[in-house]
Amino acid sequence: MKMSKENEKKIVNDGKKHITVAMQGGGAHGAFTWGVLDRLLEEKDLVIEGVSGASAGGMNAVCTAQGIMEGGNEGARAMLKKYWDINSEAGKSSIFKPGVLDVLAGKYTMHNSPGFVFYDFLCKILSPYQMNPLGLNPLKDIVKELFDFDKLNEFDGVRIFLSATHVYTGKIKVFSNIRKELSVDTMLATACLPTIFNAVMVKGEYYWDGGYTGNPVMYPLIYDCNPQDILLIKLNPTHRNRLPITAGEIGDRMNEITNNTSIMREMRSMHFIGKLEDEKIIQPGTLKRMYVHLIEDEEVFQDLGWSSKLNTDKEFLKHLFDAGRVAADKWMTKNYDKIGKETTANLEEEFI
Repeated sequence: MKMSKENEKKIVNDGKKHITVAMQGGGAHGAFTWGVLDRLLEEKDLVIEGVSGASAGGMNAVCTAQGIMEGGNEGARAMLKKYWDINSEAGKSSIFKPGVLDVLAGKYTMHNSPGFVFYDFLCKILSPYQMNPLGLNPLKDIVKELFDFDKLNEFDGVRIFLSATHVYTGKIKVFSNIRKELSVDTMLATACLPTIFNAVMVKGEYYWDGGYTGNPVMYPLIYDCNPQDILLIKLNPTHRNRLPITAGEIGDRMNEITNNTSIMREMRSMHFIGKLEDEKIIQPGTLKRMYVHLIEDEEVFQDLGWSSKLNTDKEFLKHLFDAGRVAADKWMTKNYDKIGKETTANLEEEFI
């Protein structure tokens, strides 16, 4: 694992903490990532040099990069808030709202939402090409309004990597500002759920959501960025505390496992490299040693299923944002001084 020579950046020794951040996708659950980032960006000595994301993680990644480009860490905090406020406002007219029974139970799921239940049924018998022949995508207007892709593609202060899945080959595709590939279409491609949206064409090729093949992709943060520290913000629970037995629970668990598969592979690789070096099988410096960090709160997501990923109710987003800030603050208190020195994630317990 060495940096690509053609993409090598000058290493800056300024006494600050330089990291890269990988962000999982998960629809509205991405508001947890917003909370984590909001807390991290309060640290003036923390420098984010690279971001990687899929779906909602990709949106958070580009918000972070554009905000830093325009106004440093505070600019990123403002941009992230603006993005999620717009989503919350747009969601007021959505049919995806918790049902009465969900509300009475104090949950944010939509298992009893008439709008979600009806739409979920339609998705099982009709494709998006039948339900949405014009290929309308509500994200398109938001992306056009918020992001300046001309400037982002010229900006090297934060390197951006968005994963998408090539429909024909099933291979991962990484769009990056290094190669000046960011656009409205690449943003829509990384967040294209094939049961909801028509496949997105980019330069004659069709793409679906990046969560299937890289949720998020981390190897570009190793090859094409300087920092040795990767921070993963994880949304999909690795562990479940009970057996899923209903059709909805089984579907939710399959979704979680599928969306965690790619990061497990990459985490195992990084763990293996570190082990080879620790056991002196390879000499230090032979391969790039990565320090891996993890911020998550599986308890927050234990009672949430796939349906809640479509819930953009302001109260729900605020709940996740607050939980993200708390999780980040706990991690910072315990591990901030270890950045640049050691891995703080328990990789064996979490991914091996």
